[in-house]
Amino acid sequence: MHKLALALLLSAALAAPVVAQTKEEPKKETAKAAIPTNTFFKGQTTSQYLAGEQLIGVKVTNKDGQTIGTISDLIVGSGDKIEGVILGVGGFLGVGEKKVGVRLVALKVSKADGKVAITFPSATKEMLGAVGAYERPGGAPAKK
Repeated sequence: MHKLALALLLSAALAAPVVAQTKEEPKKETAKAAIPTNTFFKGQTTSQYLAGEQLIGVKVTNKDGQTIGTISDLIVGSGDKIEGVILGVGGFLGVGEKKVGVRLVALKVSKADGKVAITFPSATKEMLGAVGAYERPGGAPAKK
């Protein structure tokens, strides 16, 4: 009988730490976070495009279809509205390139077959050569 009591006591002692180590599951909160209206986009609509994908890096052509430069950045003004673009002109493969600021109203933006095409109809090589480089506050040129 001693052996049976000892065996029961020993198995109870071994089982006790296992019971003590079981983790209690955290309580799940049933309340969802409040999401404000008119704050987030669920997805892109057919009338929207993403500037990084559709504008940055796009080649800009003149009225004759010749490439005159590439858009490297957007100029955002008061009211957080896009007012223009930084256009890299001249040079070869970025070497000797000059950054000029062009107002959005001077550009013709069209979309065909899912691609954005940008034309600067009044641009000439002479005009782009004569215009000064775009300057940041303090007179610093636009970053390359």
